[in-house]
Amino acid sequence: MQNLELISVIIPVYNVEKYIRECLDSIVNQTYKNLQIILVDDGSSDNSGKICDEFAKKDSRITVVHQENQGAGAAKNTGLELIEGEYFSIIDSDDYIDLSMYEKMVSLMKQYDSDIVQCLFKQVYVNKIIMRQYSTLKKSCTVLTRQKYLQHFLSDWKFAVFWNKLFRSSLLDNIRFPVGRKIDDEFFTYKLVCNAKRIVNTTEPFYFYRMRKSSVMNNNAKNRLIYDRIDCFVERYEYVSSRFPKLRKTYYNKLSDSLLFYRSQLTDVSEELNALIKKYPYKQTGILIKVFNKFSKKKGTERFEENKNLILFE
Repeated sequence: MQNLELISVIIPVYNVEKYIRECLDSIVNQTYKNLQIILVDDGSSDNSGKICDEFAKKDSRITVVHQENQGAGAAKNTGLELIEGEYFSIIDSDDYIDLSMYEKMVSLMKQYDSDIVQCLFKQVYVNKIIMRQYSTLKKSCTVLTRQKYLQHFLSDWKFAVFWNKLFRSSLLDNIRFPVGRKIDDEFFTYKLVCNAKRIVNTTEPFYFYRMRKSSVMNNNAKNRLIYDRIDCFVERYEYVSSRFPKLRKTYYNKLSDSLLFYRSQLTDVSEELNALIKKYPYKQTGILIKVFNKFSKKKGTERFEENKNLILFE
């Protein structure tokens, strides 16, 4: 085991007593044994924290952190501060993984000298029937540059999530999850990709993604989610296009389409949207204003004052 690189596995935990044992069993029984397992109990009100402690008593590789509830992003950040491995992975606590996942991912990491390995996943429903898997890349193993990966990022949502991936820890470079967001992974993964030189995609479905029935969102919660997505899309456009100018037009077109769609989903235009416009005072603000006013003109809803001096393309 001493010849194997250490993998740090972070599992943020919150009120998942029904699923956490299956998740942890799939990790502690991995064929790849050199693991640092970090469980962050984010103020669970059920028995999730106690179950984590039970596992820690039986396995010295497990560290449990109990903290007041701060949200999923904060829990993941707590785990990131503790990683010691050359590689790291973050697993959702209601999901589980194939017992050979880390062994095979590390093998691919070494074989192709890559910085990120991602796998396919299967959907698991309440009745335990495993459903379809997704892939836009058909080869059993595809090696991608970061620019190619960032292009797939826009059309295939498995590229945006963190849980089906093994990362080289050196990619982190102080990158952390935002706190208080509904979609924190979308603010996180693409930044690591920008630091990577080579990414491997395998079509093997090592990850089992549990489909849980979500409650119906009220308008405020729905709008909050949309604002987060808009903020993410604008931030991502700014971040990626500044580093890879050749991707700028592609990301601009996706941003414009996404903004138009999400603007149509908003039930009201609130101060939060105005705050987003103030947050991006340059070209990105012009995109927000132009797209939203285009939609508002059709619907007769509130419009924003447009700054005629803004330039969308140079």
